[in-house]
Amino acid sequence: MSQVEAPQESYPHPGHPGEAAGPPQRTGLTEKSKVMITWLVVFVLLLGAVLAALGALNRDVYGAASFVRGYLSELASKDAAAALELPGVKLSAGQLEAAGLPEASSNALLRSAALGELTEISELASEEVGDGVHEVTFSYEADGVYGESTFIVAPNGTRFPMIPTWKFEVSPLAVLNLSVEHSTTFSVNGFDVDTRAVAPADQKPAFDNIVNLQVFTPGNYTMETSTDFLQSDQEKVLVDVPATVHEASVAAEPTESFVDGVQEAVNKQLDECAEQVVLQPTGCPFGIVIDDRVEGDPAWSMEDYPAVTIEAGAESWLIPSTTGSANIEVDVRSLFDGSVTHYNDDVDFSMTGHVYLLSDGTVQATMSGEPTE
Repeated sequence: MSQVEAPQESYPHPGHPGEAAGPPQRTGLTEKSKVMITWLVVFVLLLGAVLAALGALNRDVYGAASFVRGYLSELASKDAAAALELPGVKLSAGQLEAAGLPEASSNALLRSAALGELTEISELASEEVGDGVHEVTFSYEADGVYGESTFIVAPNGTRFPMIPTWKFEVSPLAVLNLSVEHSTTFSVNGFDVDTRAVAPADQKPAFDNIVNLQVFTPGNYTMETSTDFLQSDQEKVLVDVPATVHEASVAAEPTESFVDGVQEAVNKQLDECAEQVVLQPTGCPFGIVIDDRVEGDPAWSMEDYPAVTIEAGAESWLIPSTTGSANIEVDVRSLFDGSVTHYNDDVDFSMTGHVYLLSDGTVQATMSGEPTE
């Protein structure tokens, strides 16, 4: 009887089929990991591009210098209303005072009609001076005059993510302190102004006036008085520093038309004096005293009108002393013998006067004087 053989365990041997390979070996990144890494790299690159673009936009489009350039562009376009709407431009009475400017300064010149030409605008510098505040300097030509102005600009929040907005930390407005001599009217860059409309309420109109006027920086402002009766030299002021007071003055002088108008007014008053049938006309520079008895009405007539000139006084225009001659004819009865004679004589006189230009454009002259005989 044969023996049954015990089963033998079989072990695989290296190099033979059925050989056990042992634990699996890692051969590299999975496809999923590779895709994730690729997208991560793309995201980082896109984020960098976006940040770079935002940085460029913030610098070149939405930066402090661009904000100032926008303001200057509004002035160059003569759009005063748009310039005033930019943050930090308008000043209340309290803000004027806090800025060291006259509190009662008029805003009459903050309009397009009073703006001059602004060209050749160019950025010179933009420097951060702390807490996000920038000092921005631009050059320009104002009515052909080269100038440079520095503006102080501060952050004013953001719009959309990471895009800053700005405001003027110091308003670009300045003030013209203008002395207007011998007139209540003047013009700035061709825009007509009446001192009675821009002076403080408690300041009464006078022969000489001082007014404070808010103006935009920058600007080249030409001031003058130019009417039919009054003319002045032009005064030009380049306003290139914000929040400061710039001094200016215009002094009006009479035109030939004014002198002619005064001469006409004086002649008319002298004619009215001559119409009075008395020996001494009331309010007139001529008259006569006759000791004998006057028979009938005396008749005056102008023989020689005084030549009028005009000069500035403390409170009005003045007519310096000048001379003229009036003729009187009257019958006179002698108190001694009763005889009647016809009196016909010229009466020389001297006169001075005050001259006023009224609001309706007419001339008023007042005279005083006396006979020189």
